[in-house]
Amino acid sequence: MSHQRPVFLIPQSQQARMLNWIALAGLVALFGIAIHGWFALPESIPIHFGIDGKADGWGTKNFLWLLPIVGLIIYGMLTFINRYPHTFNYAVRITEENALRQYQIACSMLNWLKTEIILLFAYIEWQMFNLATIENPSLGIWFLPVYLIVIFGTSAYWLSQSFLAR
Repeated sequence: MSHQRPVFLIPQSQQARMLNWIALAGLVALFGIAIHGWFALPESIPIHFGIDGKADGWGTKNFLWLLPIVGLIIYGMLTFINRYPHTFNYAVRITEENALRQYQIACSMLNWLKTEIILLFAYIEWQMFNLATIENPSLGIWFLPVYLIVIFGTSAYWLSQSFLAR
């Protein structure tokens, strides 16, 4: 027996609009850094950083376009799927009574994660630009732990909100 979830048009909150503007600004920064770097950087730039934050892979400056393009795809996909929260997987059972609130929570989580990922990409792109001309480039030992705490912390926060709103 199939259980159909209610379908609601979730109006975009002020917070969602603000996060989308921030993510769009991050995309503009990504493409701006790539364009500037294309003309200003040497042919070989750091393109991969190890767990310790140190550059351990070098490549051509064509890689400057990777993060802006992937960021644009992620932004577009998350923006698109955010329109269909009734199709998401949820940690709690969706009922007529809790559906609207659960959908709002899920959409908020996606908006936060989308913005955080775009800003992370912009930071990495900026660091690739800045570190391209120094001898021992490094993002710093703190980079990976902080990034993981932010992403998993955001997910944990919104999942806890979902459980509280059962």
